[in-house]
Amino acid sequence: MVFVSSTPAVLTLRDTFLSAGKTGSLSSRQWDMTTFQIPQPSPCHSEGPPANVVDWRRCRLLEAGFSLALATVLARSRDIDVHELLQLVDRGCPPELAARILAPLGVPA
Repeated sequence: MVFVSSTPAVLTLRDTFLSAGKTGSLSSRQWDMTTFQIPQPSPCHSEGPPANVVDWRRCRLLEAGFSLALATVLARSRDIDVHELLQLVDRGCPPELAARILAPLGVPA
């Protein structure tokens, strides 16, 4: 047996909000929006190639755990290989000791 109606079935938005559903009453639902904190990008991460090599070196050293003062001095030094510094730190060497190990001879540490 098939029932046919002359009026179309219409589900309104009001019907959706008034139905309690399977999980409980309407009052138990939470209707407000959830907020999320969006992390701010690090100043060291930028789109495209680095604009300044010294800034790039300083950022890599800061990310590896070097203090700002030491990272700034090492980033400006042409005698220091940043990749070697990062490898030493990756192997467990403290940043200050890595800087002393790779310091050029004749330069006070």
